[in-house]
Amino acid sequence: MSKKKTETPILADEALGKSEEFVLKHKNLISGVVFAIIIFIAAYLGYQHFIQEPKEAEADKALVVAMQNFEDGKYAESLDGDGVNMGTIAVSEEYSGTKAGNLANLYAGLALAKQEKYEEAIEYLEAYDGSDAIIAPKAKHTLGNCYAYTGDSKKAISLLLDAAEEASNEAVTPFCWRDAAAMYEQEGETAKAVELYERIKTEYPACVLVVTREIDRQLNSVK
Repeated sequence: MSKKKTETPILADEALGKSEEFVLKHKNLISGVVFAIIIFIAAYLGYQHFIQEPKEAEADKALVVAMQNFEDGKYAESLDGDGVNMGTIAVSEEYSGTKAGNLANLYAGLALAKQEKYEEAIEYLEAYDGSDAIIAPKAKHTLGNCYAYTGDSKKAISLLLDAAEEASNEAVTPFCWRDAAAMYEQEGETAKAVELYERIKTEYPACVLVVTREIDRQLNSVK
């Protein structure tokens, strides 16, 4: 019969004594690590307060006029500036890493797409990184259409379907499906086109595409 090995319990005061011994032995190392952490935190907070926050404010101010020019249909001024105020291209470059710089990529891509400069638009739209439930899918929708105009139908369809799924709302999804269906038609995949048109009618019956009977006209032309 084997004897069961017993472990001698470490008493609380003994464990504390060992901890104190370790701290005393390595106090210089521990102090250095703690000091380094404090310096890192202080540097990070200082960077955020004295550099990043003012930079964000400057970027926001610089982008305002460029955005307004875009909304007014002045796409060239929105992109390149109006002689006094910066354009979205300059904002995206000078304020890279800020929220406004990221948004400038979106507006630059949209303006270039409006000017039918699709390859350039793709560059800026790809650089945009957004998570808004409406804006981000719309940006991907435009990106998909830009790829369609450059002849990359496979990439275009993939982006359009992704945008539709990400949005899952009446403002974006039906339009993405419509454009993807049109691409399927061009590729000769009429069954997939019909499926998307039918989904628009079934899942978004109040959508303007259904109300104006545009989807019915598309279906009649395919069948």
